[in-house]
Amino acid sequence: MDDIAFFPADPDLATTLTAHQVNDFNKKGFISPIDALTVEETAQSQRYFDLLLEELARRNDRRNAYSIMGYQTRCKGIWDLATHPKILACVEDLIGENFVCWTSHYFCKLPKDKKRVPWHQDATYWPVRPTQTVTVWLAIDDVNLSNGPMRFLPGSHDLGKISWKKAQGDVVLGQEIKDVSAYQAPFDNVLRAGQISIHASTLVHGSDPNSSKRRRCGLTLRYIPSACGVTPGSERVLQSAVPCRGNSGAWQVNTRPAGDDLAPIHDHYRD
Repeated sequence: MDDIAFFPADPDLATTLTAHQVNDFNKKGFISPIDALTVEETAQSQRYFDLLLEELARRNDRRNAYSIMGYQTRCKGIWDLATHPKILACVEDLIGENFVCWTSHYFCKLPKDKKRVPWHQDATYWPVRPTQTVTVWLAIDDVNLSNGPMRFLPGSHDLGKISWKKAQGDVVLGQEIKDVSAYQAPFDNVLRAGQISIHASTLVHGSDPNSSKRRRCGLTLRYIPSACGVTPGSERVLQSAVPCRGNSGAWQVNTRPAGDDLAPIHDHYRD
């Protein structure tokens, strides 16, 4: 249950993604870019996040632009994006027909944001096992080289658990892979608003500060086969999942929230 490993997908079973895209996922650890939202849906997702960010600022409780994490069962707009049919169809091609969205996180780099996301593997943070989670990164804003795109190290997903040290400086996350010079050259995950990328939980990735005058926001949606579970002591994680397709297994079957509740639920990401 504690092993950190990559689980390849079968390209012959894909119906929405192409076999080439699935093979890319198996070889590189990610797929990018994928068209997901329509023009209208993209504009709506931007307006929705603007409203969430405004509400967060009105609360004036020291939370920052990275604080909207784990609100998928509290905010109807996040729920709706987590259950978007095109996104679910792509995820099913990678992890099968029974899965849930177990958490989410808006990663919002404001203009001139000096924070960086150190090189890391998601799987070393998370209490879910086996490590079959795939992350959909939905671009809320256009992402280019100047506003701090996510960066992937192709092939690093297949190396198991990679050692890390405590990150230093102005960072968003606390772990940092010690030495990335031995890996393949980074892939810059440049996306148009409304496009997605998908990556494995074992893939090494990070991002630089946003040096531009333009915001860079992406919503991460984390999907896991419902046959997977959690590590001992983390059973509460089973209670906040969005049921997506098929059997939800031991994951609680929640219903779509009626509104948008941004009441604080954790102590992370405070100024």
